[in-house]
Amino acid sequence: MAAEVPPARSLSVPPDWALALVPGLGEGQAARRIERLGGGTVNEVFRIISAAGDFVLRLDGPAWRRPGVDRARELVLHQIAAAGGIAPTIVVAAPQSQGLLITQFQQGRTWVADDYVDVAALRRLGERLYVLHRLPAPAMEPFDPYRVGQAYAKLIAAGTAALAPVMRRLESLCQDLKQADASPVVVHGDLWQGNLLEGSGLWLLDWEYAQLTDPLMDVACLLAYYPQAERYRGELMAAAGVGSSNQERRLTERIDIYHILSWLWRLARGEAADPP
Repeated sequence: MAAEVPPARSLSVPPDWALALVPGLGEGQAARRIERLGGGTVNEVFRIISAAGDFVLRLDGPAWRRPGVDRARELVLHQIAAAGGIAPTIVVAAPQSQGLLITQFQQGRTWVADDYVDVAALRRLGERLYVLHRLPAPAMEPFDPYRVGQAYAKLIAAGTAALAPVMRRLESLCQDLKQADASPVVVHGDLWQGNLLEGSGLWLLDWEYAQLTDPLMDVACLLAYYPQAERYRGELMAAAGVGSSNQERRLTERIDIYHILSWLWRLARGEAADPP
């Protein structure tokens, strides 16, 4: 069974030391506005308006909320995506200080589930993925889902009978991923609706689970999270530049990888989840 979930604790306002790193607040000036932002369950996120501009301040939530997060990897890949116009510009990054990240605020609305059955929206997302996957790839170890799964498994309390066969399945799936002929590219890796912002463009937010891997993994992530998008899979893949006649089996296997990792991630957070 999963470990007991600790009580959730959220900050009502950022600590003073973090506010002091926001442009325009370094000399003790008061913020013009502080607004807690919604979104995922991993981080503490605030909109901060100062005399110097409009910013988003991100701090780590409790460790149990964010298994598998690697802030150093996130920073490298977010910087590449920001330079390519895919992610908001980073203003200040201090990952050693409670994961602090300050970015430019972008006005817009986050996606909702209905966007994943809107063919025009999926084409726009596919076009953004096309650009993302062609950005320069850094010198970085490629994504190894099996290693990530093993790390999650170590956080899960004993007694989960389904764990062993699922881990064997994950190991088998990852062998094909390692042998794929696609060159590793930057992928977002967490295309949940709260991470997609429709504004001046379609922005991809929250890069903590970004990786260097097969570009098909972003499509697989989306379809694992939102199977209702399957009806427009062809349009999405064509827009992303990953459509081909021999991708059916590989896409199905990569969707399975995301199902397994999502299940392990939830168990590692102490949540109840049915085996994939």
